[in-house]
Amino acid sequence: MLESIDAEVAASPPFSEESSFQKAIRDLPFQVQIPRTKLEELGKSGPSSATMSDQRRHVRFRLLKRCILRFGQTFPTIERPAQFSLGLVTNISKDGVGLLYHQQIYPRERIVLRIEGSGIIPLTVARCRKLGPQCYEIGTAAVRPIDVKQFVTI
Repeated sequence: MLESIDAEVAASPPFSEESSFQKAIRDLPFQVQIPRTKLEELGKSGPSSATMSDQRRHVRFRLLKRCILRFGQTFPTIERPAQFSLGLVTNISKDGVGLLYHQQIYPRERIVLRIEGSGIIPLTVARCRKLGPQCYEIGTAAVRPIDVKQFVTI
């Protein structure tokens, strides 16, 4: 009897329940308009090469993953609705995350980031640079050190 049940279980299609993170990624609109000049750079992987003026303490790894952002109300004059939105992670290090987002975010604003396969990462915006219409390059500093091994193979 047990043999027949085992055979039925083995023959059945795999059970794949969609996670809440995957549902949110699917349901939220992706509004970033990535410029053509940035597309070639985004296709690369591995550690980012350092420059002479680079004063980073930790290696930055290229990573291309969609993420979910949520803003904290940092500045009273800048109203940020308490809702989720999508961004695109472009790199990650022990000290912070680089991402592309469709709106301007100001330095010292607090955001919470969720990348698939990780928990919630609290961040503080360090810089924001406009790359094109609805495309801003955001540099953030991590509130706590990030375990990069969750995202890249070292």
